Amino acid sequence: MGLTTIDPRCRVELYIYYRIAEADAQAFASELDDLVPRLAARCPGLRSRWLRRPESRDGLLTIMEIHHHPDGLPEAMVTDIEELLSSWPSTRIGPRHVEVFTELFTELPHPDVHRRSCD
Repeated sequence: MGLTTIDPRCRVELYIYYRIAEADAQAFASELDDLVPRLAARCPGLRSRWLRRPESRDGLLTIMEIHHHPDGLPEAMVTDIEELLSSWPSTRIGPRHVEVFTELFTELPHPDVHRRSCD
């Protein structure tokens, strides 16, 4: 995946999206229930989420996986995730699209950035 070019101080996160048929949503959920414990056992400390677009298009749902680790994803863990999930889910239509993101890392905060309270 070429993660060696990424600044090691920046934490890597994976964003993966693909489509499934709306009619296969229950089968997908069942596969997900089986997958989560295997993923947790293979990648200790991994935090993963599965999201879906609220609307379907042409009977297809778009699913988004987000994988991160509090200490960042080392390249070996990225490889493990990709190996375990490469053919998953069986209900997938088309390819898995994998995107790698890192935190924005700066030595000093930007002077124009201010935190605001939400209240």
